[in-house]
Amino acid sequence: MKTIAYIRVSDDKKQDSATQRHAIANYAKINNLNVTEWREFHLSGSKTKTSDRGIDKLLCDIKNGDQVLVSDVARLGRDNIHQVLNTITSITTKGASLHFCYSSTTITPDDTNDIAKVFIAIGEAYAAVKFSEERSLKAQAACKRRNETGLTNGRQVGAVIKSKLDDQAVFILNELDKGTSKMEILRQLETRGVKVARSRLYSFIADKLKIVK
Repeated sequence: MKTIAYIRVSDDKKQDSATQRHAIANYAKINNLNVTEWREFHLSGSKTKTSDRGIDKLLCDIKNGDQVLVSDVARLGRDNIHQVLNTITSITTKGASLHFCYSSTTITPDDTNDIAKVFIAIGEAYAAVKFSEERSLKAQAACKRRNETGLTNGRQVGAVIKSKLDDQAVFILNELDKGTSKMEILRQLETRGVKVARSRLYSFIADKLKIVK
């Protein structure tokens, strides 16, 4: 049985595959999966055929019991939902499981005929992509405002630029939406390899996620 990591970045947007690779590797480690094969493609998902993006070959190569890991559902295609659904069902009907690493959701062969579960998984995966895009746009807007007002965007002495909870933001939001307690979220974060103080999580939720509960 194989565990295949599929990465696609758009040359048009000059994206870096390191972010996807890190997310997949981290997810695999947490879930005790050993990636046996990495497949990486640098081209647009909306302007190319599935054969150009390696999707067709992926579907030919996978077998029963295999695992397919992607950072998010948009890697399979962004503009054609029918094509995305066809890819997902093709993977699961061959007996392989599909993992969306950003949202920590999985579609297994047993889910193939469970329409509700499949669409919920896809919805969570797309929500993770949307959240990431919105966070990036907000950061760019904030940077622009600071430049326009003459403020520096450089690092100040003692400033904390990045929190180790940043990469867990989508997971934390999903758990809060489910009604999971903050103490339970702390416990689950620790199983994901992220250990922080309770006060650190509370301030992250309030200050960065802008949620007061």
